[in-house]
Amino acid sequence: MDNKTNISYTSPYHELIRKTTFSSSKRYDKFLNWVSGEFDLYLQDESNGLHVFFPEGTFHIKNGDEKGNTVTAEIHLKSKVLQKGIDMIDEIMSVYNLLAKI
Repeated sequence: MDNKTNISYTSPYHELIRKTTFSSSKRYDKFLNWVSGEFDLYLQDESNGLHVFFPEGTFHIKNGDEKGNTVTAEIHLKSKVLQKGIDMIDEIMSVYNLLAKI
């Protein structure tokens, strides 16, 4: 897993992309559920991964690759305010880190 967040700017949004790896699809589903609960005050769409709309932008977590039992997911976040986007990615990754400890 690459522990780096890629940041770019396409007017008017800052785009942050992060890849995460899970040991199973069950863990990936649990991650989506926990992130959904963390951001339950925002509008959400769960039809294709998890899409969350917040006042400064959106983020989308989708299943990227499945190789054997390993699942790679991508987090795509767009935010008008860079610091808010970084804070949101950090919050998502704190959920990931909590799940990794169990």
